[in-house]
Amino acid sequence: MRTWLKLVAWVGGILGVVLLALYLFVFDVWTVPSDDPMEAASIQPTLAAGDVVLVTRHSSVERGNLLRCPDPQAPGRFVIARAIAREGESLDLTNESVTVDRTRLPSPRACDPPTIVVHDPQSGDDLTLDCSVEDFGERDFSVLHSSHPEPPTKAKVDGGWYLLSDDRHVHVDSRDFGALDVAACQHVVFRLVSAQGFGDQKRRLSIIW
Repeated sequence: MRTWLKLVAWVGGILGVVLLALYLFVFDVWTVPSDDPMEAASIQPTLAAGDVVLVTRHSSVERGNLLRCPDPQAPGRFVIARAIAREGESLDLTNESVTVDRTRLPSPRACDPPTIVVHDPQSGDDLTLDCSVEDFGERDFSVLHSSHPEPPTKAKVDGGWYLLSDDRHVHVDSRDFGALDVAACQHVVFRLVSAQGFGDQKRRLSIIW
């Protein structure tokens, strides 16, 4: 019995050291703030305010990564948006569907559920947005768009990365603040638990691209 207790203690100690090292040098645990209604709307359907996620402390950025970046318009706060187009590329956002350098890899899949209700803090309305799957950078992710889309956006990225919110209609992204130098950004990689708590089986312990 004493041998087993020692083994459990050793395994627990080693695991604790590994987790501590990962926390100190690789990942940071972060709770998505719930005090910014626009940001809360813009990160749907991938994340929600109150989600507890892991972000990498240091990483290279690839197309399709969901990033947490310092907010260029509000020091001390963050924006969460997806790296879509890099320096030198041309982006076309028409009908809230994106094309980079005239190339797009659309997916025929719809989300489950196919529509999501999002509150628009600017208008005060609850909007029913369509949800579809988009393919970029050998990964896919869900995006929201409206049947009454915003006017088209065309941009030539002249520095850094052009970021887009997963909610293409109620957004906080490069359409609002321009392309960003992502050197200070972190990649959101994993959701530990959703805003609804650990009982939310569908969204806990899930990979975030």
